[in-house]
Amino acid sequence: MREISDGFVIAALDKDIGTFDTMTTALQFHMYQPVMLANTGQLGGSSAQAPFKAHHERQIAHVHGNNQAVISIFEVDLLAFKNTRKVDLPKEKKAAPAGFKGRTSA
Repeated sequence: MREISDGFVIAALDKDIGTFDTMTTALQFHMYQPVMLANTGQLGGSSAQAPFKAHHERQIAHVHGNNQAVISIFEVDLLAFKNTRKVDLPKEKKAAPAGFKGRTSA
């Protein structure tokens, strides 16, 4: 999937918020692209992360707590992690995973 997608969006209806938080953190690194998880407001646990170098910059949005209606608005540059060449970004990217050659442009 990481070779053909620029961002990964997960629509969830899951009670196991801790597991999904861990999965989102792992996926943003392994897929080397922004990962956005939207869980239902009844359960909470929505987040968006991207593989930036500084740990505190990786988490773009994070909402916990249940039975609440929340709208998170944020910008994500889906093309920032598409290739391995140096791109000027406001935040420094993590190094690409081993074997990453970039994604197709289709």
